[in-house]
Amino acid sequence: MYPADDKSSFGNFIKRDVDSLEKRGVIVKKAVKTSKSVSAYPKFFMDSFKLAKSKECDIFQAEYIPHSSFVPAFFKGDTPLIIKYLGTDGRIYPYKNKINHKIIEYMNRRADHIIAVSEELKQNILKLGGDSEKITVISTGVDTQKFRNPGKDTCRNKLGLPSDKMICLYVGRLHTQKGIGELLKAAEKRQDIFFLICGPGEIPQHTDNCLFTGEILHEKIIEYICAADCFILPSYSEGLPNVLMESLSCKTPVIATSVGGCPEVVENYKSGILIAPKDVNAIIEAIDWMNENSSLWEKMGEYGRTDMINRYEHEKMIDRLVNVHTNLIT
Repeated sequence: MYPADDKSSFGNFIKRDVDSLEKRGVIVKKAVKTSKSVSAYPKFFMDSFKLAKSKECDIFQAEYIPHSSFVPAFFKGDTPLIIKYLGTDGRIYPYKNKINHKIIEYMNRRADHIIAVSEELKQNILKLGGDSEKITVISTGVDTQKFRNPGKDTCRNKLGLPSDKMICLYVGRLHTQKGIGELLKAAEKRQDIFFLICGPGEIPQHTDNCLFTGEILHEKIIEYICAADCFILPSYSEGLPNVLMESLSCKTPVIATSVGGCPEVVENYKSGILIAPKDVNAIIEAIDWMNENSSLWEKMGEYGRTDMINRYEHEKMIDRLVNVHTNLIT
């Protein structure tokens, strides 16, 4: 997926990478799918085929595997192919059936280099036939200059949010796999806490201390992150969630399940709290700890932002990506 316009949130991190490469003088030819509809695939595959056969590219890079890598894998010729795994494509898709498993193994064999967004995802790719010598871990990273906190009170006033309550924020799809059911059960048990829930999907039954906003533009989500006292991500499965890095960059402590790459981003009881998935009591206990230790929010926030600048600053990730590109063509 690639954003169709400024209002689209899907694939915006891929566009951010493209923009950064172009600012460095790299010419990026794009074959992109801008709609979630399956009807968009024929044009996407045709555009990919034309690009692969044009001989205009020094490198092919496919994001979201295997959908984006089918055409270049078959028609790349001598042009190096990089495939980039973002999460579910390397953690869930291969295990749905034997055919998917074989497809991913084939893609890994055809790739000249593989990028995984987390160490955890890299280990999974190794089990799927990936060559450790050809895998580099590069996160999508976070723009720490963009994601910075202008002040909690300022953001709450702008959004019309209560100033006298602890606010817990969730951003993501309203889907079972995101742990939304467990989060709402925790909210029911802690009605003195205000739960701000942003994302697309059907709104489930909930208590009065929950506010559903619907999907928020990525450009606006900073205000919601900065208005919150803590961010909660109770997912069953993740790659390396951008929203965790964005929250920490904004000095907002996080509560996240210890799945996928989350433990690589969150330092337990330093920048946030890691909990088990599918555990309502664990969510409640983490919220209680945050509430009882509000004096540590600022310290945790400062630690989280410094950590993001040091380890996940977006331009540092682009430096590493360019290094992979350069090594493949020189």
